[in-house]
Formats: sequence, C-alpha cells, structure tokens
Amino acid sequence: MPLVSDKAWSKYKKIIQDFLDQDAGRQKIVWAKHINQTLSYGEDSLPQYSFNVIEALCYYNAFRNWPINKSSVSGEQDEENLSIMISRQYLKDRGYLNSNGYFDFNWAEDRFIINGISYRPTGDTNVSQAKDEAIVFLIILKRDRDSVFKEDWQSLLNEVENEQADEIVNDTSTS
Repeated sequence: MPLVSDKAWSKYKKIIQDFLDQDAGRQKIVWAKHINQTLSYGEDSLPQYSFNVIEALCYYNAFRNWPINKSSVSGEQDEENLSIMISRQYLKDRGYLNSNGYFDFNWAEDRFIINGISYRPTGDTNVSQAKDEAIVFLIILKRDRDSVFKEDWQSLLNEVENEQADEIVNDTSTS
C-alpha cells in the first residue's frame, strides 16, 4: 500500500502548477528562439531569432543548483547567474513542448532576455515530480556577453507582446 495516495498526488500537482501559473512564475521574459536557416551558398550570417514573451519564476542566484564555475590562475570565476523555473503545463498550453514532452528549446543557440540582459542556457532539468511526471522545468542561465539585442528592454518586451497579441487575434478571426 503506497504512503501517498493518487488523490494526494493530484492535489499536490494542482497546488504546484497553480502556484507557478497563477502566483509565482509571472515575470515576463523574452525567449529568443534561434531560427535555423542555412543560406543558399553557405555564407555566414548573423544569428536570426524569433522572439516569444514567456512567464517564469526567476531565481537570481539565490542558491546553487550545481557548480559551473571555471578555475583560473587567479581563482574561480562564478559562471552561474540565475535560473528560471517554468511550469510544464504553461509550456504545453503554448505548444512549446517537443514530442517527448520536454521544453523544445535549443540550449546551444537560444537566448533568454531578462530585465534587458541576455542569458544563454548552461543546463536544464525536470524538477518537482508529482508521482509519475515532472511538472516544472529548471533552466540554468549564464550571462551572454556576445549576443546583442535591442538596447531598450521595455520596448522590445512591448513589441513582442503586441506581435503575439496580433497573432492570437489573427488566429481566432480566421477560424
């Protein structure tokens, strides 16, 4: 006989999902999804991105998830800047999961823009398991000094939100 009933697991799952989706995981960030586009003659080009506003719970280096420090002659450099937690249900509702039910992002090429600062993923994992499935994704981010996006963070955020709202209006008006 299990110590935790299926009913209790369902209640736990709902509480965690509601907490992230309705209360805690509400900071708006921009997910810069890399567009894979090979040019016809193989020439180099600047990276191209599609921008999506998503909501996440941001941990501003409050505690260590796992060490990603780099050793040097003068000491260790702290490479971890922050991590984000995103509800699996939130991603599923927006079509951001792959066929395996995992967050469909390119950890080598995608970027996340938080408070005007560009970050690149350095690790990701499922967390907060509810009996038979993980219900939250954790992505560890490192500051990306090489990628440059629009200087005015708030105008980029507003621009992307307006484009997403237009897409939603156009999708519902054509159906």
